[in-house]
Amino acid sequence: MKPTTVNEQIPVPPPAYHREQARLGPALHIDALTLVTTLHLLALCRFAVHLAHHRCPPPLPAGPGGAPRTYREESLLLIALLRTLWRLSYQDMRDWLRDWPALALACGLPLGKDGHPRIPSPSQQCKRGQQGGAPLPEALFVLSVLTAIRYRLIGARDLIIDSAPILAWRRADPDAAFGHAQLSILARFYAAIASIR
Repeated sequence: MKPTTVNEQIPVPPPAYHREQARLGPALHIDALTLVTTLHLLALCRFAVHLAHHRCPPPLPAGPGGAPRTYREESLLLIALLRTLWRLSYQDMRDWLRDWPALALACGLPLGKDGHPRIPSPSQQCKRGQQGGAPLPEALFVLSVLTAIRYRLIGARDLIIDSAPILAWRRADPDAAFGHAQLSILARFYAAIASIR
């Protein structure tokens, strides 16, 4: 079988992109492939999976029988991140990856026998996301914040996690109304920072 040739120079907009852009206005001024490759998001997601499994071991694997898992957790975590950033449904995300093989390969998806990337179905994305639970996104959040601090994109003083249903700072501050994080996220965030330092 001849492998798929992909043109990485031409960004492919996600499904319904123009309709959403007209409704919400432009969101990100960077294409997804550039974002994934420039920020090494697959490696960041791999590290987040490792951190999450270290702090909260995954459930025991299923018994004998059944098909082996095709998609790695870091790939599905990265796909969930892109789906959230571009405000896509599971089906739209699947269609986008199918239409843009270079993005699918950058997300670490395996090649099928036909030489095309194997794309997870909407039900597979949802099911595996529920199996991963909260520790994976929490670990990705922690690592993203630590990376931003390390590269001086933000200072530690710029980060506020508000776990109470009250405004954190002055009522005149428009940014004070954001965030009602759960206490478990806050506790794990500080525990991860303490363990990395």
